Amino acid sequence: MTSESIASKSSASNFFVATESFDSTRPSTELQLPDGRIFYVPTALLVEQDSSADLLATRNAEPVSDQQEPLSIPVIEEQLHIGKRSVVTGTVRLDKHVGVYEEALDIPLAVRTFDVERVVLNKPVDTAPSVRQEGETTIYPLIEEQLILTKQLILREELRVTRRDTERRDTRTVSLRRESIEVTRA
Repeated sequence: MTSESIASKSSASNFFVATESFDSTRPSTELQLPDGRIFYVPTALLVEQDSSADLLATRNAEPVSDQQEPLSIPVIEEQLHIGKRSVVTGTVRLDKHVGVYEEALDIPLAVRTFDVERVVLNKPVDTAPSVRQEGETTIYPLIEEQLILTKQLILREELRVTRRDTERRDTRTVSLRRESIEVTRA
């Protein structure tokens, strides 16, 4: 039986076909795949330990014809299963530090001061003048009664109070906290 006739009789894709008569005394046997590729297998793998070896020996004694079925071997398949697992490769240590540092703050402060100016007038008036405002200056009149043959109001002096708004800088030192973390690999 030729390789072509055996390959044409083999229709299942999961069987190997022997390309020549089987001899259990040979070290290897030639097998052919359905696609026509040929390879060699150790004969010890093909022969079972029981009475099937005798069956193979009797088959080899018979003449090979086109009606005889070829020797077929099922194909063994290995499957690969892939998985994953967690592995600890190292540790990380975090150290937290709280540091205290000094920082100068420059804060503007509003300061209000008053300038007091005395202006002596000594002039007579008919009625007592009222408190009046001239710009940022407030004028408080001071009057005095003097005894003269007649009673007369004399504007003795004025007390002038001027408001001035200024700004000055005040520097203070305050304590602030800052956190930092140090990372070390073990």
